[in-house]
Amino acid sequence: MEITEIETAVLESPVDAASLPAQVGDRSLDISSVLVRIHTDEGITGLGESFYRSVEDNLFLERSIRSMARHLVGKDPRNVKKHWHELYLHVKRAGAYGALSALDEAMWDIKGKNAGQPLYELLGGECGDIHAYATFPAEKEIDELIEDAHWLADKGFVAMKVGAGFGVEEDRERIREIQTNTPDEFGLAIDANTSYDFPDALRVAKTASEYELEWFEEPIAHTDISGQADLNRKVTVPISGYQTHTPHYPAVDHLKANALEIYQPSLDYAGGVTGATRVADLVEAFGKQLIPHALGPAVNYAASLHVAAASRACERIEFAVLVDDIDDPGEYVGGPHIANQDDIRVEDGGEITPPEGPGLGIEIDEDVLAEYTVSTSS
Repeated sequence: MEITEIETAVLESPVDAASLPAQVGDRSLDISSVLVRIHTDEGITGLGESFYRSVEDNLFLERSIRSMARHLVGKDPRNVKKHWHELYLHVKRAGAYGALSALDEAMWDIKGKNAGQPLYELLGGECGDIHAYATFPAEKEIDELIEDAHWLADKGFVAMKVGAGFGVEEDRERIREIQTNTPDEFGLAIDANTSYDFPDALRVAKTASEYELEWFEEPIAHTDISGQADLNRKVTVPISGYQTHTPHYPAVDHLKANALEIYQPSLDYAGGVTGATRVADLVEAFGKQLIPHALGPAVNYAASLHVAAASRACERIEFAVLVDDIDDPGEYVGGPHIANQDDIRVEDGGEITPPEGPGLGIEIDEDVLAEYTVSTSS
């Protein structure tokens, strides 16, 4: 089998861009993405996807993917790990990890389709049930979040994650008010998006520990391994992160330092399926948790589900509730161009499973895809 052509399409977001909290730079986020299709001489096409949070950024990402793609044409896509390392030699100099991630996902998709098996089977099979926690890509007031917590708990979500980094006292108030007024057995996590220095992060973490939060995500700069490790020793709330790291190699230093209890690789950033599964294996060896950072578009999310299902270190995965004017918060609305979008959903009771079709299990609705396509190349 040989790769004959690599096609890309920049897609506009199917939902309105959300305004992120001011503490992460007063910017917006949408689910625009770059869809990759790797074509082969045997008629099998693999899908991959990555995204840089805006159409403008994704036009740049598309160029990076085209640059990396020239190294793959004429090669056998089933040799995924070999090609991953060949591409990594180029990517580590150019920083094009989003390109590597999308191409890697597409090659794994081909490998699964060629074998007639869903991807998680190729990764070793399912290891246990995966339950979803909810995240909101928008700033909300305390009373809104409390209302949302009851809505999500009724569906079966195990927890929700809310923004932090608004200032020590405001974060403490948010922790106290939300945690006190959420349903029993429903968890709360906070995400500061690296906005605190160590002293203020420690003050917030002590309150998060007192109220038994699920985790405190990216409290300080993600590069400050010793600071994360110090926090992890001083408080009982689990310190989490890794969404901004590429690929799996930095996990070794974090694990040696005992810097994080929970590792959250983003498949669109960490080197796709190959990078994320290597993080998962390292995390399992050190007895830590894997909870993939999975706010993103449909193909990438499906790949994240397969990695989660095949990891013994993983019991939860992120599920972005992109709109709150729907009856069912478990409905996935980030991929209208996916013909089998219902295969990506949180079931009543909170469980979520990867699609069962071969490879990633994703089918494209070409007519809808055309409606959302901003730019294409091949």
